[in-house]
Amino acid sequence: MMPKHHPARPLSAPSHTFALPLSTIGLALVALTAAGCDSDGPSGSSFAVRDSAGITIAENRGDLPPDGGGWAISPGPSLQIGAMDGDEAYLLFRVWGAARLSDGRIAVVNNRAPDLRIFSPTGEHLHTFGSRGEGPGEFDSPVLAGVMPGDTLVVVDRIRRRINLFHPEDGFVRVATGAPEIEGSFLLVGMFSSGSIVVQRTVYGEDNVDGYSRRPIGYRAVATDGTLESFLGEFPGVERMIASQAMPQGGTTMLSIGTPFGKSAIPAVGGDRFFFGSQDAYEIRVHDQSGTLLRLIRRDKAPTPVTDAHVAAVMEDMADDAESDDQTRQFRRMFRDAPVPDLHPAHGALYVDALGYLWVEEYRVPGVEDRVTTIFDPEGRMVGSVTLPRRFRVEEIGVNYLLGRASDELGVEYLRLYGLTRPGPE
Repeated sequence: MMPKHHPARPLSAPSHTFALPLSTIGLALVALTAAGCDSDGPSGSSFAVRDSAGITIAENRGDLPPDGGGWAISPGPSLQIGAMDGDEAYLLFRVWGAARLSDGRIAVVNNRAPDLRIFSPTGEHLHTFGSRGEGPGEFDSPVLAGVMPGDTLVVVDRIRRRINLFHPEDGFVRVATGAPEIEGSFLLVGMFSSGSIVVQRTVYGEDNVDGYSRRPIGYRAVATDGTLESFLGEFPGVERMIASQAMPQGGTTMLSIGTPFGKSAIPAVGGDRFFFGSQDAYEIRVHDQSGTLLRLIRRDKAPTPVTDAHVAAVMEDMADDAESDDQTRQFRRMFRDAPVPDLHPAHGALYVDALGYLWVEEYRVPGVEDRVTTIFDPEGRMVGSVTLPRRFRVEEIGVNYLLGRASDELGVEYLRLYGLTRPGPE
C-alpha cells in the first residue's frame, strides 16, 4: 500500500504536520517485551535492547561526546589518484565504484572508457581491463560491486544486466547474465560478502498519474551466476511530484522531480546484512541475506524544522537543474503543488564498514556543508561519530581507511584514501 500524504500547503502559509504512516516501514511493533536492560553508552548516552516477536530493537538516547568517542578521519588523504590532464590511465570521469584489495592495490571502474583499472598501493597504474562492447569482459554501463575472497572483482553492467568477474592480474574470468525472472536493469545497491549483488527496482502501479507519488522499491539478491537468490522485500521509495507534459510533435511525456525535503529510500549492504532506512524516522532496518528482519536500530534524535529559507534555496536548485525555460516554469509549478513537510528527513546516507559497523550520515539542510556521521556497532549501539570530508563520496570503509571519489571545483575527479582511527580498548 502506498503511503498517504497531507495536502500541499502554500509556502508562506502556516505549517501542517507531514508524516507517513509508521506502518509503511514496519513500525507497527507493539507489546515490547524486555530482552535486555538500559546500559550507559559513551559519555551521557544510553542504550537499551528489547525484543518483539523475535526482532531485536536497539534504542539509543543522548548525544555522543565532542571528541566523537575516539573515532577520527585523517585531516588529509594519504593517497590520491587522478589528474586534470596527461596520461589517460590517470584521467578519471564518472567513477562508479572503487575498492581496496588485500595487498593494498586499488581497483576502480571508470565510465569514461569504460574500463576497470588497477593501481598499486602507492597509486601507480598497473592494468586496465575491459572496454565498451557486448562481448565477454566488455560492458556498457559498469559499476564495481566489490571484491570477493581471493581478490576476485565483481563488475556489474547495469544496462546489459550482466555480472563480470575479473582477476586483478589476469583480467576477465567469466560473465553471467541475469535470469529472465529478474526484471529491469541491474541498479546496484551493494554486494554481500558471498559475492551476491543486491539490485533495486521501482514498483509501478496505479499511482502513475499527475501529483504526489511514493512508489515502493523492491530489492533482490542475485547470485554471481545470474540467478535470483532471494527477494529482500519492498520498501518505501522516493517522494516525487509527477506531471504530464504535451510534446510539440504529439503525445505526452512525464516530468518527475523530488518533493522539497522529500524522503527517500536509503539502502546499504555489508557482510551478510541488508540495511534500509526510509527517513520517516531515525530507524534502520537490518535484514539477513534471505530478507528476514533481524534488528531495528533507533536513535532518539529530533529532526530539523524546515524554514522558508530552506524552501527558497531548494526551489532555486531545482530551477537551475532545468534544461529549458519551459521546464523551469513547469518545475516551479510542480514545486508549488508539492507537499512541504514541517521537518527534514530523519537521517541521510548509510554506509557499512569492514567490521560490520553502521555509519549513518545526518541529513544536511541547505547551507550546512559538514557531513556529520554517527557510528553504530553491529549490535546497534551508538559508539562514535566523525565528519566526512567535503566533496567526497564514500566507496569503501575498511578497518583503518576510507576510500572514495572526490572532485575539485572544476569537476575533476580523484580517488582519495583517508586514514581512519578507531577507539582502542578501554
